[in-house]
Amino acid sequence: MALSLQFAVSTPRQASLEISKLTPGYIASSLSLRSPSASSLHSLGTSSGIAGAVKKSSRRWRAAKTVAMAAAANEVSNRKVLIVNTNSGGHAVIGFWLAKDLVAAGHEVTVMTVGEESSDKMKKPPFSRFSELRDLGVSTVWGDPKDVGAAVGGKSFHAVLDNNGKDLDAVKPVVDWAKSQGVEQFLFISSAGIYKTSDEPPHVEGDPVKVDAGHVGVEDYISKSAFKFWSSFRPQYMTGSGNNKDCEEWFFDRIVRDKPVPIPSPGIQVTNIAHVSDLSSMITLAIGKPSASNATIFNAVSDRAVTFDGLVRLCARAAAKEAKIVHYDAKALGIDAKKAFPFRNMHFYAEPRAAKEKLGWTSSTNLSEALKERYEEYIKIGRDKKDIKFEIDDTILSKVG
Repeated sequence: MALSLQFAVSTPRQASLEISKLTPGYIASSLSLRSPSASSLHSLGTSSGIAGAVKKSSRRWRAAKTVAMAAAANEVSNRKVLIVNTNSGGHAVIGFWLAKDLVAAGHEVTVMTVGEESSDKMKKPPFSRFSELRDLGVSTVWGDPKDVGAAVGGKSFHAVLDNNGKDLDAVKPVVDWAKSQGVEQFLFISSAGIYKTSDEPPHVEGDPVKVDAGHVGVEDYISKSAFKFWSSFRPQYMTGSGNNKDCEEWFFDRIVRDKPVPIPSPGIQVTNIAHVSDLSSMITLAIGKPSASNATIFNAVSDRAVTFDGLVRLCARAAAKEAKIVHYDAKALGIDAKKAFPFRNMHFYAEPRAAKEKLGWTSSTNLSEALKERYEEYIKIGRDKKDIKFEIDDTILSKVG
């Protein structure tokens, strides 16, 4: 089923009008879908006869919207972009999705992954899916961030994104190499974890940060490095296809095995889980609009929050199961909260105000739908059949009674 979206855009105003058409309803109409409750993508997805088509339309919608957004009022196009990508952890998937979005927006992309292509780490997603990038024309290379020039074979770039280092020791060689090569724009993947605890959540750009955090030192160095354009992005928790760090899987592990899900009391703590495509679309806009994004810190997060209990219920809904939530007080039970639960046991969420105000960015994802997609992948890899021990859970449950 092919989807064709054609725009005749000659001004930013026209571009924004065309972008406004890229709604789930517009996509459904383009696909000639009919449903008694077709007023939204979610309601369409509940109709079993068209669920598969709607899922495809959702993905096409996100991709089409990314391309149209990148085209609207862009300052530059056809940029040569280098992504220095980490070889492990939750941030690795950012480079994978970003490369796809940048190509869709008309840029030329090289992904330099830290380490060696023969490493066992490359057998895991998103690296095991790099053939998808090469099929799009993305150049994939491996190397040492301390010698980027050797890894990229003398190529020149307009923009460089460091999605690897967490401190100045790791990022400084990339920054210095980029400066020596005359790179115009430097971007850095930082972390929302550097914000100080606040009595007035959510965290917004400009809030106090932990001055001794490694990411803060990197942001400061980049800001003083005389690039024509620079920006930093602070993600929080992420979901999305290709992610190899446990997030929703922690919940699925318990739900599919009909085990109670132990949640730190009171369960109404609020956090933020963003689909990686929202992060990649934001960065794609920043590369296309270097002046608008210049000298700016962006919270690279979704614009919706979720509670711990709410996340359990969303994961259970994705798995078409019921979930039993058991609340506990980690301190009272003598439990190490960091080992017992995958998130910070507190309100921890940020808002993407700068991206909306400076880039005209909007979120195009839905956590409930994203979790359904992730559950399908969870089943596909057979993790529901894996032998998993729940020693900490058992300790908590025995003490709660």
